[in-house]
Amino acid sequence: MKGIFGAIQRWAAAATLMVVAAMAPQAALAHGEKAQEPFLRMRTAQWYDVEVTKTKVAVNEELAVRGKFRFSPDEHWPRAAAKPTTAFLNVSAAGPVFVREGSFVNGVNMANSTTFELGRDYEFEVKLKASEPGRWHIHSMMNIQGAGPLVGPGSFVEVTGNHDDFLNEIKTLTGETVNLSTYGTKNNIMWHLVWGALAVAWLGYWLAKPLFFSRFRKVEAGDAASLTTRTDRVAAGIALVSALGLTFVGYSMAEANHPVTLPLQSAHETVAPLPIPAGRPEVKLIKASYRVPGRAMNMTLDVTNKSDKPIRLGEFASATVRFLNPEVGMMDEAAKKYPKNLMADKGLTVSDNKPIQPGETRRIEVQAQDAAWEVERLSSLIYDPDSRFGGLLFFYDSDGKRQLADVGGVLVPTFVGTGT
Repeated sequence: MKGIFGAIQRWAAAATLMVVAAMAPQAALAHGEKAQEPFLRMRTAQWYDVEVTKTKVAVNEELAVRGKFRFSPDEHWPRAAAKPTTAFLNVSAAGPVFVREGSFVNGVNMANSTTFELGRDYEFEVKLKASEPGRWHIHSMMNIQGAGPLVGPGSFVEVTGNHDDFLNEIKTLTGETVNLSTYGTKNNIMWHLVWGALAVAWLGYWLAKPLFFSRFRKVEAGDAASLTTRTDRVAAGIALVSALGLTFVGYSMAEANHPVTLPLQSAHETVAPLPIPAGRPEVKLIKASYRVPGRAMNMTLDVTNKSDKPIRLGEFASATVRFLNPEVGMMDEAAKKYPKNLMADKGLTVSDNKPIQPGETRRIEVQAQDAAWEVERLSSLIYDPDSRFGGLLFFYDSDGKRQLADVGGVLVPTFVGTGT
């Protein structure tokens, strides 16, 4: 028996160490976004202009993740994913290493969920406060009921200092200042011990009795009624009265100590999308293919310039990967701070880089080529049953003003030739 109990103790100790190690904050390099199916990343939320305001902060110092996103229009949205009728803006980090101070979409407080319109643009900001020293990878993230988390591009943030110095104080509605990191800790420990003692007493009472085989033999013999004695009923009554009594005492103590309380809020905000800019180009996808040996996607597009200035195609973005046209160059400052592993700065080739004049419709051949197709596991899209893609095209006029256009459709895999 000692050997059996020793083995159980060793197993329990190993399991405890595994749980503690899993719960401890670690410097994770990513958060599983590559494991998410390509159709979810390419055809749902398109993140752009995303930046982290500071990449090195001290404990208690604040930073922000801000940028914009557009949900793909209905014709590109995957039928297997729920639409963003109930969505919640958040960030993804390697554990509780930051405290969210606030989140906003188009200036509206996003403490609650909201509904987003497909094909429209929104501007967001999430304010964070550093808590745990280390080098952490953080993403913007949108949680959609029925579709799950959709993450944006990730950036590393280095946090210096000591966690013991972290202070997370707020002022309550009654004027009391409390530290949220430690508030209620003693009370929680006390009640866990009280309820744990009751649970141990209840289990101990029954474990002290003969268990499986002797009780099984009585049941087989048709004597199951004798298994519950008068003492057992008294013990059950004491346990029931104790549980109800503890519940009443706990409720009374909470009412006495906290007479003013508010329930958890679960409202649903309404956020108007950003206005549609005038002169947005019209893009029609003629055909698209993915050339497997060359890690290149080829698109044939009819582009109509509806603005009053000439435009050129400067970028194709999808699933947080950005393919830039070197003939146009890096047109925005945020691109200079963008994660290098998600930036193909010479990955976009356009057959005709001459400016498209106002009112003109031109057919162009576009190729987005880079190892990121394989590294980010986007090439597995060709094995999906519907094999469709989605993304954003960035056009720039002669003054450097940017216009965005959606693109998406069927993607045909090719294994030889140019794939056009």
